[in-house]
Amino acid sequence: MGLFDSIAGSMMGKLAGGSNSNPMLQAGLDLINQYGGAEGVLNKLRENGLDDEVNSWLGQGNNLPLSLQQVVQVFGQQAVTAMAQKFDLPADEFGSKLAEYLPKVIDKLSPDGKVPSSQVELMARAFSLLRS
Repeated sequence: MGLFDSIAGSMMGKLAGGSNSNPMLQAGLDLINQYGGAEGVLNKLRENGLDDEVNSWLGQGNNLPLSLQQVVQVFGQQAVTAMAQKFDLPADEFGSKLAEYLPKVIDKLSPDGKVPSSQVELMARAFSLLRS
């Protein structure tokens, strides 16, 4: 595991209130890496008609939820199944948990309404969250 993954895993563990060995936390890291950062994940969501949801996570107030169906719509059943197998979870359970965690993580990474656009910025944000 690289330095970025280690730091981000620790940060996500704190955000989710659990252990950084949680497979959903690692899945979040994998998605962020796969799509070129948190902004890439948000762009993928927006491209699939989830502007209101993304804006709610970046803005003040309540976060709109994601559903299993939306996760499958955005990332595809094949990708969700492949990620689920990687973590030895049923695809539906994995997709539902991803739908639960993704809004929370994005919300915590974007207190100023913007997600970090580079790994350096993401690590800086992670450090600041770990200290708080």
